[in-house]
Amino acid sequence: MNQGMAFAGGVLLARLLSPAEFGLYAIVTFLLTFLIAFGDVGLAASLVRQPDEPAEEDYRSIFTVQQTLVGCVIILFWLCAPLIAGAYHLPGHDVWVFRLLALSLLCTSFQVIPSARLERHLCFDKLAMIEVGMSFVFYGTAVLLAWKGVGGLSFAIAILARSLTGAVLVNCISPWRLRWHWDWQRARVHMKFGIFYQGVQLIGLATSSFTPFFIGLLLGTAAVGYINWAQMVSGYAVAGLMVLQRVYLPAFSRLQVEREALSQFVEQVIRAANALAAPVAILTLVLIHPITQVIFGPKWLPAISLFYLLWGTNIFVPTATPVFALLNALGHSRTVFSFMLAVMLGTWVLGVPLILRLGLLGFGIASLCVNAMNVIFCRIAQSHLKFRILPMILPGWIIALMIGTSEFLFLRYRPPLGISGVIGYAVLGAATYALVMFILHRSDLHKALRLVCG
Repeated sequence: MNQGMAFAGGVLLARLLSPAEFGLYAIVTFLLTFLIAFGDVGLAASLVRQPDEPAEEDYRSIFTVQQTLVGCVIILFWLCAPLIAGAYHLPGHDVWVFRLLALSLLCTSFQVIPSARLERHLCFDKLAMIEVGMSFVFYGTAVLLAWKGVGGLSFAIAILARSLTGAVLVNCISPWRLRWHWDWQRARVHMKFGIFYQGVQLIGLATSSFTPFFIGLLLGTAAVGYINWAQMVSGYAVAGLMVLQRVYLPAFSRLQVEREALSQFVEQVIRAANALAAPVAILTLVLIHPITQVIFGPKWLPAISLFYLLWGTNIFVPTATPVFALLNALGHSRTVFSFMLAVMLGTWVLGVPLILRLGLLGFGIASLCVNAMNVIFCRIAQSHLKFRILPMILPGWIIALMIGTSEFLFLRYRPPLGISGVIGYAVLGAATYALVMFILHRSDLHKALRLVCG
């Protein structure tokens, strides 16, 4: 349901907004993600990973340290808001877009401890309910305000409403009595893992900052809008898997002392992730022209060439994402940190000259090259735990490719007519894939989906 709302909300916003406004939406979303990551320092993840139940003093000391960091970030960002708006040549009233983001961070900080407690006990059904509520509020508010012509401020208001909703819901579902308790010794123990864990998140954000910062300041918000659209559509295949990221770490951590069981579990997760991503990726690739023309509108046609390049990340992400969580669960957060640092440097070193020479296509080429580095990372992970990759991922991709090729050839003789035609082709391809996979891998597929989905 959450991903369905994200899909529908993204389509509606893309239709209602110009590429420049859609680019501002991407910048605002990125900035909030960056602020949340910077104010966390990985302390919540350390609580989730801890084998034994944390003491109440652990929760309170981490909450205190985190609120101190969040307070500093909010004050700094509030003061810098006019400079940020000016850098993007935004009108003066858009300063409040960024100041509302600071207030959103304050609301989000009150979700951290209750959410960590739910994750520790694998209460993902309750977390899912909270996230559905947050998504409903965000997309409902953003689409309504965009339809009313509020402009960039609509995103900030929607994000603030989303954060406030999340804070209220999670504290109702998982009540935790707020207490201030400064205990640096306790917090420092968690920070030994957390700093490197969160460092990976910050480096990933530094990599992602290439679009809103370098491209946004160099080529303008419209260019950011085209990239945001291409990333959104090309990422549909893995969007549904992103919600499983929070499942990987606690699930792998529970099995970290049982290496053989962990190895088998990782293989099944990789198999299921690729089996779910492959058909969506292939069908999106085959149907991209009618999808763009009919669903999003002709204004996005110039971004299709960029879509083709960014689509390549679907080959690597379904496998790399659980492998990242595996190494963190095994305590090798420094290894993940080092790899992400190499990815960030690669993005900037390749991206800057390629964009200066080729424009937006240069960004797509750089992104594809950097994502190919995940092959090296997976080999590193296999040195810490023996598990298979190729036998797990090839069946799903081969079957999806065969079905996609058949649809591509058929499309040349009978193009889809309207939205119903596009949906019909997508449903036909997905149903055929599901039937073939069920026939060929009935027992394995059932086991993999049961393991991944809980």
